[in-house]
Amino acid sequence: MTKKVLACASLLCVLTSCLKDTGTEANYTLVDNGNYSNASDFFENGATVFIFPEPEEGDESAFVSQNTIVYFSKSSSGTLFGGFALSRQEWTAPEPDDSDDPESDGSETETVTAPEPYSVYGKSSGTPNTFFYFRQTQTMPEHDMAFAASNVGTCTPAGVMVCNSAPTVRKIRGENVSEDVFNLNGDYILTATGYLNGQKTGSATFLLAGKGKSKVPATEENPQRDSIVTSWSPFDLSKLGQIDYIDFDLSFSNSEDERLLDYTDVCLDNFTASIHLKF
Repeated sequence: MTKKVLACASLLCVLTSCLKDTGTEANYTLVDNGNYSNASDFFENGATVFIFPEPEEGDESAFVSQNTIVYFSKSSSGTLFGGFALSRQEWTAPEPDDSDDPESDGSETETVTAPEPYSVYGKSSGTPNTFFYFRQTQTMPEHDMAFAASNVGTCTPAGVMVCNSAPTVRKIRGENVSEDVFNLNGDYILTATGYLNGQKTGSATFLLAGKGKSKVPATEENPQRDSIVTSWSPFDLSKLGQIDYIDFDLSFSNSEDERLLDYTDVCLDNFTASIHLKF
């Protein structure tokens, strides 16, 4: 399947060709936090999401980060079908109005503005954070992530930060994100699987939401102890080992919950890996 990789991938090919068999080695820790020096090229005219450009050939687009990690997607006319996009969209539920209004009869319901489709749940303290938004549908790229320099080195993932999207949080907790609402019958799970030379290297799972899975002790007011991730949380990827590809899968433990979402999604940031290059 043909993939179009953005311009920085060609730079990597030139570098590896020039340095091959020179005896040069490099070991470093990669942290992909999305803070790119050329970010203004992606978020032009106030844009808050960057859908990877459609390829001239084939049907998969790609974004190469730091000449090392490739993120794949499928899209058309600026709409993401499946895979990754870069986003700065954020949304959190408004604080409830506890003020006493003597003229209010208590019947009014506050109108909550819906989040944008590529929003992470939560708010940055300053400038909105740049992160990778991942969407899973029936239309997906062949792989989700790849190590671009696999011909001259190794990549061993360590971890990534994970948070639910704002639209997903609202589907599970209701439009006003109420602690009294939980629309799942089971668990919502993210699985990461690593591959090297076509063989599975290992996998890891992360609980995005779960019925009765909260770490907070049950109380009379909240006996169900339901859990949902609403802030950036670490996902350990060390079990994947050395990889050249990573695939993600979002799933429900209870098949009845599949009706809740039109598609599944998750937000990722600060992908971290140990990189070894030998030219």
